Amino acid sequence: MTKAQRAAPWKVLLDTQQQVISRRQARAAGMSEDAWQWLLDSGRWQLLLRGVAAAHSGHVTAGQRAWAAVLSAGDGAALSGDAALVDRGLSIDITRYDVVVPEDRQVRMKRFYEDGAPVSRLTVQAHPCAVAADGPSWRVPQVTVEAAVLQAVDWAPSARAGEWRIAAAVQQRLTAPSALRAALPHVAGTRSELVSVVLDDVELGAHARSELDFLAFLKEHGLPLPDRLQRPVRRTGLHYLDAWWVRQRVAAEVDGAHHRLASTWDADTLRSNDVLLAERHDRVLLLRLTTGNLRHDRAVLARQFGSALR
Repeated sequence: MTKAQRAAPWKVLLDTQQQVISRRQARAAGMSEDAWQWLLDSGRWQLLLRGVAAAHSGHVTAGQRAWAAVLSAGDGAALSGDAALVDRGLSIDITRYDVVVPEDRQVRMKRFYEDGAPVSRLTVQAHPCAVAADGPSWRVPQVTVEAAVLQAVDWAPSARAGEWRIAAAVQQRLTAPSALRAALPHVAGTRSELVSVVLDDVELGAHARSELDFLAFLKEHGLPLPDRLQRPVRRTGLHYLDAWWVRQRVAAEVDGAHHRLASTWDADTLRSNDVLLAERHDRVLLLRLTTGNLRHDRAVLARQFGSALR
């Protein structure tokens, strides 16, 4: 690349767009059509989507795919859904990049390619969402984090997967339940009623899928909801109860699959002892259950918790 090319306006765009640029941008910034085609034909650059390229021939990052998705969708486009949450730090595997455009626009779904094979897809939705004004200048244009969460819930493969996205976004401090409630009337979707219910659970303290499932189980069987989740208890160290009913002096621990490992089971046994010792001045009933019990033994659990809580 010559000194003149390094100073070219399109080079500035590459620096602010994670080395991704559209053909339209490059042409407007002074690159000739021949130069664009030569960079692709020579293998120095690679095409990500039709009319959008990465200025290298190596591995394409999630951030570069996000930029390609938005640039491919044209003016006014913004990243949303799972891809926007990943760009903000949420840990989740994605195979699609959701982009919203003004309602009067029509853009077809496209596929990202790598070594000639499709690796992920771009879906475009017409939606009147506000674009986030915060964030560093190099961040890809995207909707507000609340809009991204609510749309991710609506576009999730199942209601349960949508519930987890709400809990994870709040747990990782990307947003707060109050902010999601405020945004809900403006980003209403087919699962808006589900969002309201899950926000009640998240405000109670549910941040894990197992905790959401446990609360759903209690509601299904008409059992009292706990007064709080994640209650701290101290004895020889700081521990947390998954659920706590103050008046009944009942606590519950929900164990996921990782608790079945021998090393984890030993630690859990000692932790349970600490909980009981810390509360021995006013006896507490500690009930334990696994995520497997929630799936296969709901009638037995309903009887046990009903006996303890009623």
